[in-house]
Amino acid sequence: MRGFFISVEGIDGAGKSTHVDFISRYLKDKGYEVVTTREPGGTVLGEKIRDLLLHNGQEIHRITELLLMFASRQQLIAELIEPNLAKGVCVIADRFIDASIAYQAYGRGIGREKLDKIISLLEPNYTTDLTFLFDLPLDLAFTRLNKSRQKDRIEQETSSFFANVQNAYQMIAKNEPDRVKVITTNQLKEKTRILLASYLDQLIKKRTAND
Repeated sequence: MRGFFISVEGIDGAGKSTHVDFISRYLKDKGYEVVTTREPGGTVLGEKIRDLLLHNGQEIHRITELLLMFASRQQLIAELIEPNLAKGVCVIADRFIDASIAYQAYGRGIGREKLDKIISLLEPNYTTDLTFLFDLPLDLAFTRLNKSRQKDRIEQETSSFFANVQNAYQMIAKNEPDRVKVITTNQLKEKTRILLASYLDQLIKKRTAND
């Protein structure tokens, strides 16, 4: 049986990363083998690309950024995601293609047409089984970012950039409600985890019914 492919998405500061461990532990408690990864990164090559994208202190053209994101993603698919899914291992990714739609296509203004051409080159080319979109007001996200740590290159972007990213994420969720589940994170952590568990149970139940 093929493993589940789950991603977590959201603007920087939305708190998505804090819930990856819970999702992993929940699936493990249900008897599944799980690996977690992140984008950009997740492989030796991908982590080098991540450093170039986020921490090199240089200006990067928006198309260069897009191509580097997808170079890291292709390596991650080939080296980690696809082999594990094929073995029945569940993969939880901190960001996947939805991130490029939100950040590059709309945040950077590249547009879906160019992005879709790059997506078509991925091998294999697929979407997630389930995506959690962690969402909260922009001002609260910025407050969290300012308190947490030194910002990377993308986290230093303008409020209008992040507004475009957030709007794009919300559009994706509206267009794909069966795959993308919106989780509001300005609530108690326990409530968030109850919602996560509910959606994970639905995914497991659906897979069991189809097998």
